[in-house]
Amino acid sequence: LRSQAGKMQSPSRIPATRVDRPAKAKAEPDIRHPFLTLYCGRCGKPLRVELSCGDRTCPKCRKKWFGYHYKALLKCLESWPVVHLLTLTLKNVKEIGRRDVVRLRESFTKLRKKFPEIRGGFYVVQMTNEGRGWHLHLHILFDGEFIAKERLSRAWADITHGSYIVDIKLVGDPKRALRYLLADFSGAPRIRPGDYDEYNRVFAGSRLVQPFGKYRLFK
Repeated sequence: LRSQAGKMQSPSRIPATRVDRPAKAKAEPDIRHPFLTLYCGRCGKPLRVELSCGDRTCPKCRKKWFGYHYKALLKCLESWPVVHLLTLTLKNVKEIGRRDVVRLRESFTKLRKKFPEIRGGFYVVQMTNEGRGWHLHLHILFDGEFIAKERLSRAWADITHGSYIVDIKLVGDPKRALRYLLADFSGAPRIRPGDYDEYNRVFAGSRLVQPFGKYRLFK
């Protein structure tokens, strides 16, 4: 293959890439998704790869996230002797902002300091609005020891100043636990039609799936 400068490329180098413009609506049903064309460094064969559209509410992109994270995290969870599923919620609010997501994350960090039994794991930030306000919460899979729900509820209410609804379960099947953790990515988020811009604004530049504790450097 030749580069743009006209020099021969070595087969061992990274393949050349080119970002294509989104196809016209007649040729490509979903014009929001651009394509990246990769060329083999040995034979020059092209491969077109569909890129993310950048919309956090896009069902097509969310399903890709589900598949990517499921494959990556399952290898880790299968080594755990038992999987704990923890849910932490904040009280519903009429207006939502990035500060609320930060508060949720920081509250979970404070909870972990009170309960060293939560040694590490992965969580998903989930936000819904089905007409009763914004419902912000965490679904967490952790490697550690079981904690009584009553203890967790008291500690969470103290940290969040009144949000006391929590849940904790033992899940013996890692696949089942992981499907539940990532279930929100199986389609569009559960929000009202007029909330899509707000959802994107709140989560702009923010990771929805996050490792923590002993797995914080997990890739």
